[in-house]
Amino acid sequence: MKYLFLLSIPFLICCHSGKQGESVRKNGADSALYAAMVLPLTDSIAQFSDNEALYFRRALLLFNTDPALAQKDFEKAAQLKPAVTDFWAGAGEAALVLEHYPQAIAHFEKALQTAPGYPYLQYRLATALIENKQYTSADSLAGVLAQSTGTYDKAYYLKARIAEENKDTTLAITHLTAAVDHAGLQSDYDAVMELGDLLLARRSANTPKYYKLAARLDSVNAEPYIALGQYYEQTGNTSAAVTAYMSSISTDPDDERAYMALGTINVRKKNWKEGLRYFDLAAKTSPNNSEAYYNRAQCLEQLGRKEDAIDDYIKALTFRKEYPEAKAALEKLKK
Repeated sequence: MKYLFLLSIPFLICCHSGKQGESVRKNGADSALYAAMVLPLTDSIAQFSDNEALYFRRALLLFNTDPALAQKDFEKAAQLKPAVTDFWAGAGEAALVLEHYPQAIAHFEKALQTAPGYPYLQYRLATALIENKQYTSADSLAGVLAQSTGTYDKAYYLKARIAEENKDTTLAITHLTAAVDHAGLQSDYDAVMELGDLLLARRSANTPKYYKLAARLDSVNAEPYIALGQYYEQTGNTSAAVTAYMSSISTDPDDERAYMALGTINVRKKNWKEGLRYFDLAAKTSPNNSEAYYNRAQCLEQLGRKEDAIDDYIKALTFRKEYPEAKAALEKLKK
């Protein structure tokens, strides 16, 4: 979630030949400023060096690939026109990405001076404060956000972060539960998964509720189903675990973890053929996965396919040089 908005700023393109850009390049300027999409703005800035809109537009283009350069441009735009909230907010976002937390705090505080009480800026400022270990100040801002229905969930995300930083897992779970139960289908996916993971570690009966919610929030992500399968395995509900892993495969057939888990479940039941089938799928999905080859070899060995098992033990050792179990199994078969 980003605060940056694409404003309706004229895109000034300089029509000269670009020789000035060549000159600056030779003087050692950062090459990212001369990438194809960025060069027109760089050339325009060379002509109109006091145009804050140009710096802002260039910062937006650079943000994902070169946040350090983006931060400089956001800061330059803010210096030229300090009353524009987006300039300070952009500089704060870039500083957060770069882990320059004191700078991020300063920039978000400047942004809030231009837009007092803006909830998202308060949230991002509190995030920067947490990263900078200023927990008391961050909690104070979270308390402000908690007073509004629209930002209640974000307030408790922040409080949960602070609790986790303070190693208070119980309090973190309490805060995350309050946030997620309040936001429902508007919850933050990462926060829901974090809550599920914390509950999983405690084998809480509430764990499935939140992994299922996460699956609804991101329907193309297999991670909630993998985690759900692990919960059911840990609690001895194999049939529900199989269902979860099958849902994972339907969501993302290229995630080998579900195949590995299903293979392991079948091996525990001594269903060697089914185990072989799933480990084979895991190996095809992830050809460098030494565990898949080792487990496939184990199934092949049980099925009397000695030569095929030897080949797979060799493959396992190819992708993991230090693999004592595979080495011992290979030596045993070769005797």
